[in-house]
Amino acid sequence: MKNYLFLSLLFLFVSCEKEKINSTPDNYLSKEQQEDFKLSIVRYFEKLPTKKATHETKFDTTHNSYYLKKAQNSDLLHLFIDGDSTYYFAVAKIAPSLKIKKVATIGKLKKNNSGEITYYEEAIRTWKMEEKELKEKTNLLFEKYVNNEDLSPYFTKNSGEDFYIEFPDDNNEYNVEKRQWVTKN
Repeated sequence: MKNYLFLSLLFLFVSCEKEKINSTPDNYLSKEQQEDFKLSIVRYFEKLPTKKATHETKFDTTHNSYYLKKAQNSDLLHLFIDGDSTYYFAVAKIAPSLKIKKVATIGKLKKNNSGEITYYEEAIRTWKMEEKELKEKTNLLFEKYVNNEDLSPYFTKNSGEDFYIEFPDDNNEYNVEKRQWVTKN
């Protein structure tokens, strides 16, 4: 009887536990495809190439070499493609700092049959961190994001002294139509 109760409780626990997603980019894309993927989104997650550039001109071919270098220097930390062909991603880039630190951007996108991005959204931009800490925190945030779990405990105002998410916050949000972070009214 004890064994039956134990096995029943164990089964219940295991069946209620969320399945861990496999978000290793190599499971979805070849190395060349991963480079192409980063290049397809780099103009959204990177800063503008010059002071004269705008969000309207950042796709001009004159900026190709800048964005190619930025894409090559970024890391595709996570990629998960769901049954609806939504691409969930986490990409990291070097952030200005005295020591080497990086920030991660977590988001999702959809493509049409021609491979063009039809929907793009950045859900999270982390604080800059050293690589080991960034990877650990990004792993946690990415899993929760893909599983549609509440991320508010990791917002700066709720996380105490252990910083995770820089944006969104009370002043900044992601505008899906503009495909950029904007200051709230």
